Amino acid sequence: MCSYRVAVIADIHGILSSLRAVLKDIQLAPPDEIIVAGDFLGGPQPLEVLNALHSQGCGFILGNGEMNLLMMKEGAAPKEWWTHRQFDLARWLYDQLNSPVFEFLGCLPEQSVVHPEDMSPFRVVHGAPWDINKLVFPDREPEVLDRALEMIPEDVLVFAHTHLPDIIRRNGKLAVNPGSVGNNLNGDTRASYATLAWDGTCWQPELHHVPYDLDKVVDVFQSTGFLEATRPLGRAFLESILTGENTGWEYILFAYDLARDAGFEDPTAVPDEIWLGAEADFPWRYRL
Repeated sequence: MCSYRVAVIADIHGILSSLRAVLKDIQLAPPDEIIVAGDFLGGPQPLEVLNALHSQGCGFILGNGEMNLLMMKEGAAPKEWWTHRQFDLARWLYDQLNSPVFEFLGCLPEQSVVHPEDMSPFRVVHGAPWDINKLVFPDREPEVLDRALEMIPEDVLVFAHTHLPDIIRRNGKLAVNPGSVGNNLNGDTRASYATLAWDGTCWQPELHHVPYDLDKVVDVFQSTGFLEATRPLGRAFLESILTGENTGWEYILFAYDLARDAGFEDPTAVPDEIWLGAEADFPWRYRL
């Protein structure tokens, strides 16, 4: 019987301490491959995270975060990304990266097919097979997952982006979401990843949950200057890590509601005074 094991990690978002904990856990039973399913850079330690992944010989696909950075590099990003405080986090991250990193990102695919010899292939995407930005919520929108499974020739789809670890068997196919190494959004503050093991007939998935030191994350957000340079969104990101809730999205919606209340109808970006001022009125769970 052939045996093969693949670990899939995703949505690290520049959090080195959680990545180290996950890599240590992975090496307790070393896999044949480690695949990074996108969004590995977007946080306070992008270069350190990338170096750690390279040291493990990982394979990579792009996430929407890396795609956004390439758009900025190529001059294809909306002008608001350069002018509005709402996008401080993206600009901070862009400024941390160098030419070799951008060259590396430019060579990465948006999806990948893992196909060891004499085994069935499986496909790895970040969002959906047709759109790197698409969020796939199997419980909320099962028809989106159905479309994803129908459009790929493989019987197994690994997808990420939602930060919600899950294993779904549907319509004779298997879908696996490894969750997030950096920030799960299911109320569980542990990091997670997935493994797929070939049993001679099919791929057997397993989710793994790994605790790590959240105090180290707070220290890094502060010591790198990331928190102050990117707040209020950086503050929302950190609170999300500490709670397992989607504080970042909550803050964005809150600020847009304030902008519309102030007479800005369907703004493409929140005016700076509203974006920054919203921090004082937002219902934070933590004082940072």
